[in-house]
Amino acid sequence: MENRQYEALCILHPHLDEEGITSAVSKFEESIKNLGGSIEKTEKQGRKKLAFTVKKLNDGYFILTYFNLPPNKIVDLRLFCKLSEPMVRHLISKKVG
Repeated sequence: MENRQYEALCILHPHLDEEGITSAVSKFEESIKNLGGSIEKTEKQGRKKLAFTVKKLNDGYFILTYFNLPPNKIVDLRLFCKLSEPMVRHLISKKVG
């Protein structure tokens, strides 16, 4: 099955240090590669205030990742994000254009 292009916006816990952020990003990228995908680009966008409170947090560390993955593996990636402790929220969408 042919890979499709996706982008993922992940919000990490704001109390993580630089090492914790790097570790969380590495695990996310590694899970994409283990599912048969490839990483195009990862942007660390820094700590930002959230529009509303999420899990009693007012801010989070934003990571934007562009990647390729077979469509049937997106469910597995979403499960990984849901179970990942440092990840507060995530949004994975198909890249348009």
